[in-house]
Amino acid sequence: MKSIKNIILIVLYIFTSFGSLNARNAEDIIKQREVKKFNYFLSTGLMKAVVINMQYGQAEVISNSDRTAMKTAEVFRVDLVFSDFPSEYDMESLNLKRIRLIQKLRPDLVKDEKVQWRLIRQMRCKNAAEAKTLFHGIVIHYRPVQSKDIMEVDTRFLLTNLPVSDSIRSVNKLRKLLVDTSVIHIMNRNKKRWKNMVVVTDLTGSMSPYASQVILWLKLSSIDNKVSSVTFFNDGDMKHIKPIGSTGGIYMKRTTDYDEIRELALITVRAGNGGDGPENDCEALIATQKFNPNAKEMILIADNMAPIKDKVLIGQILKPVRVVLCGTTYGINIEYLNLARDTGGSVHTMEKDLTHLMEMEEGKTFSLNNIVFKIVNNRIIQFSKT
Repeated sequence: MKSIKNIILIVLYIFTSFGSLNARNAEDIIKQREVKKFNYFLSTGLMKAVVINMQYGQAEVISNSDRTAMKTAEVFRVDLVFSDFPSEYDMESLNLKRIRLIQKLRPDLVKDEKVQWRLIRQMRCKNAAEAKTLFHGIVIHYRPVQSKDIMEVDTRFLLTNLPVSDSIRSVNKLRKLLVDTSVIHIMNRNKKRWKNMVVVTDLTGSMSPYASQVILWLKLSSIDNKVSSVTFFNDGDMKHIKPIGSTGGIYMKRTTDYDEIRELALITVRAGNGGDGPENDCEALIATQKFNPNAKEMILIADNMAPIKDKVLIGQILKPVRVVLCGTTYGINIEYLNLARDTGGSVHTMEKDLTHLMEMEEGKTFSLNNIVFKIVNNRIIQFSKT
């Protein structure tokens, strides 16, 4: 029965993945719920953005920051920004023209459902004069290409933020200095719920701050031997050819010793950081369950910004996957919601734990990080207005 289920899941993933790249159009995007903001401010953090300026009430481009970057960048979100004047006026016709302009420049930004769109209505305007002072246009958020420079930055971060000494005092001191403690917070919130687990951590891109939190948490928490092994993966050690299921770059060890885990993380980062966006999450999970077959559940510290390149392998994952999502400022990656649902697992952000995804029936809606999702044809999709 398991083999039949696995085949069905693989076929379903192939079908939905293929279909998703061809299903969405400009009309689908315009049906999304608008996000109302007093004013729009561009914030990118570790990411970058291409800004396309348009005039108030127009769909023509005035200027853009970097058209070349937009053509090849790994885009994860597009903001369509406009103003609320005339008040509560239906901007559908104008915004459709703006979306179609982007579609001409780069069609996959509209077609690919993994690219999140936000329709942002700015409310700080009572008349046309005030509206014209606001930004109007498109902001395309993208992730810098992974490189050796990023690998060196990650290595320096781990060396700086993970002390050689494993004394509780030195580790706790560093924990207090962390800018981001989301992973530690999520792990502490769930440590009584999770039993006999393995921790699987993505170490590509800029994931080292989250990996360091995992290592510090293992040292500081009273986990009573609940964690039996750790896995770090980097999506292929900078390989250029990455066959699905044989990408590699996966490093595993049966230990909870601080120094051994720290060294394993450094080995993983120094070996490479993938070189591209999509990651081999499923391959790492499958390798982990073979390495540690007695584990009851796998805790995946996942890069929310990175697509899952090998989701066709989902049927081979036989243990619940608890997905700890890192970097959810720009939205939620639906692929990880479906990974958790299909494995009987759960999804966790700084704000919320979703623990009953598998039990949700067709048509069920739920929210996560202020985004509404819905179960349609047994898949999780982002909910749009009708």
